[in-house]
Amino acid sequence: MEGFMDNVVQLVPNKSIVKREDYFSDDSPLYFQTWERPVYFSGHGDKMYENPNYKAIVRVDELNNPTQIGMVGRNYKVIPMKDICNEVENSLCEVIEPEHLEQVKTRDMMSYKGGMLFKEYTFPSITFRIADDDIGFRIIIITAYDGSTSFRLYTGAINFFCLNGMVDGQFEMLVRRHTSGLTIPSMTDRIKKGVEIFHTRAETYQRWIGKTISDEDAKTVFEAIPNVSERRVDQLMNQYFHEAIRYGRTVWALYNAATFYSSHDEGDFSVRNTGNDNTAATLMNRERQIRTWENSDTFKQLAA
Repeated sequence: MEGFMDNVVQLVPNKSIVKREDYFSDDSPLYFQTWERPVYFSGHGDKMYENPNYKAIVRVDELNNPTQIGMVGRNYKVIPMKDICNEVENSLCEVIEPEHLEQVKTRDMMSYKGGMLFKEYTFPSITFRIADDDIGFRIIIITAYDGSTSFRLYTGAINFFCLNGMVDGQFEMLVRRHTSGLTIPSMTDRIKKGVEIFHTRAETYQRWIGKTISDEDAKTVFEAIPNVSERRVDQLMNQYFHEAIRYGRTVWALYNAATFYSSHDEGDFSVRNTGNDNTAATLMNRERQIRTWENSDTFKQLAA
């Protein structure tokens, strides 16, 4: 489509020498120190026995009290979140021009008292426009000290109008298990590939906003979301009707309703308070749920 890609801010590999410290801070609540401690259990007469197969991961909380944030196998390799983020940021400085680095925004999130950690980087100047909305490039880093997830790097998009996060079916992902031989890999090529994929989504999203669907189709496709309840489908339909005011009854409105659910802890989509500090983990699980849904035959057939 002639002229369509004119609204895409293209990425030019960074030829200049830039320093990570010029654009990224080392001050983050995610960069706390951890310690490995032995695990014991009580036996006859309250005698304590060490479990040789496991170790506890411990941090100090804001009141200077030691807190266990994980119990993992002896061979579980702990890599500090700060080390991971510093490597990602070094790769960003190799790939992305300073004019884009200057505008980067970061967001720190954690669950389970620091057992699971998330860091998001968004780039307001690496964008394309869909229906008068700016869609920006973003990167998410996930790691855990509790053994619940591998180290992961995702790339995707964020709609700056409604702040819907999109780690969609076409994305670049790096996964590394916390085995004893784990080292932090260079992520330069992954980030380059992620930006390339991000720009290809412009044409896809433009096609979705031009495709009208029926309410019956919308409901059927929402019902294909993995592990979705009837009540959640009703809530998603209500959000779809809200999105349709701006985007019409289209695949794009449908998709934005789903990504609103996966990105927001509010209203019908508020995360249930379990007292277990689980909001960030729940929202990331929702994003995975919607990514799986977008790859389903039901969604693809409707969006085609």
